[in-house]
Amino acid sequence: MLHKYTLMGVPAQYYNGDALAIVNRKFGFGSFTNLQDVPNRLENRNVFINAIKLVLPFVGLLLLIGLGVYLVNTKNLPMGEKVTIRWVVDPHPIRKESITLFEKKHPNIHVINDPDAGPQRLLTQIAGDVPPDVMAIYEPSILYIFAQNDLLLDLSPYVKEYNIPVDDLYPQLDPYVRVGKKIVGIPENCGTYVVFYNKKLFREAGVPYPRPGWTWDECLDSAKKLTKYRVVNGRKVAVQKGIYIADSMANYFAWINGGSMFSPDGKKCIVDSEAAKKGMRFFADMKLKYRVIPSASEAQSMAPTGGYGGDLLLFAQGKVAMVIVGRWLISEYRLHKDLEWATTAMPISPNHVVPFTSKCYAIPKNCKHKKEAIQFICHLLSRDNEDLVASYGDGLPTRRNKQIVKDFLYDPKYPKETSNQLYIDELKWGRITEWSHYIDNTDVNAIVGMEVSKMWLGSQGPDETCDKIAMQINDIINRNLANPNFLR
Repeated sequence: MLHKYTLMGVPAQYYNGDALAIVNRKFGFGSFTNLQDVPNRLENRNVFINAIKLVLPFVGLLLLIGLGVYLVNTKNLPMGEKVTIRWVVDPHPIRKESITLFEKKHPNIHVINDPDAGPQRLLTQIAGDVPPDVMAIYEPSILYIFAQNDLLLDLSPYVKEYNIPVDDLYPQLDPYVRVGKKIVGIPENCGTYVVFYNKKLFREAGVPYPRPGWTWDECLDSAKKLTKYRVVNGRKVAVQKGIYIADSMANYFAWINGGSMFSPDGKKCIVDSEAAKKGMRFFADMKLKYRVIPSASEAQSMAPTGGYGGDLLLFAQGKVAMVIVGRWLISEYRLHKDLEWATTAMPISPNHVVPFTSKCYAIPKNCKHKKEAIQFICHLLSRDNEDLVASYGDGLPTRRNKQIVKDFLYDPKYPKETSNQLYIDELKWGRITEWSHYIDNTDVNAIVGMEVSKMWLGSQGPDETCDKIAMQINDIINRNLANPNFLR
């Protein structure tokens, strides 16, 4: 999901001086909000000002509506008896149970789940001095921006007082926890990507189950044998594909032969290197040459996949034999009682890495209920809540606590899920998405998404795709480096 976090158009009266300066320096000139903005960049301040004039009334109205919802939810609470805190995070069903657990332990605190955690909305509320108490941040790049602008509470002084178990977290989570010497984020769940496979489809095709240590060539060979067509009116129509790999994994294929998206200092996009292109060629061949990954039209025709998970639900429908994803889709796969699935490790590559992701919770510096917010963050790392994460299938609990790990490895409610150790074993290969201080990740995602889409349409090859991605990203980076108003 692409988050839109530029702040063009937010009324100045909703910002304090520091926040308004941040908006102007960081977001006023160097960011775009959608795919159309990439080729049509803002060239001067007049365009920027006109954009503000157009959206001022709408943003003001949205802010008032949001504040009204908050007040309606809190107006009937007895004064002096309860403190109400607002938790901004996605509306996954686990949130309600997590709140229930917390309120049982803290009957004097009421928690509201506010389901929109987009960075733009969070910045608007913080700048307008109506901040959430606890908020989800889904990318280290966003956490960095918030922390560098001094918008987040440094939790370091509270670690000992509240016994926040930051030293118990997996070390791979550090980008979600620290910015410089400050502790600004607390991750509750995380996950490495693995391969889910349909055991029934493998048996029917006479293909051996995949095992850890297999290679990408072996994965491709299995996927070919698991791809099936039928003829309709003289035309081949896909009825089953070997594997589903989301377009968002294009960056991963740039890594597998030693390539990278950015130089170590972040000042140059280097996805046009030969190593990165080699990986992109393999990804393109899987979909375009060998046709083991469904195209967008094939995915749409094979099965309805609306709702949470999107095309990843083709696996649940038995329309793809394998899918690469994290543990968080288990909650959907469990609903299909006839789905006989198992997991194995990602295929080995010359530069073996595994996509790794998480989210963290942060407290705005101008939060009105710091004590209660810290108590809630402590609850999110408690054994009760981490066991809830494990049982729901909402990724891997972030703590290395022996009892929490034991609870995660075997859940008696799901006795067939015996390979949970895999998610922990794969952590040593885990790598988070690359990002640069000199370009907003929204822009990177938009450019990559647009150029990869052109590749799937056949209008350009993988090498040209990498070249165009690098050229456009470097154009923005160079402009930002030359802009004295750009906040690094």
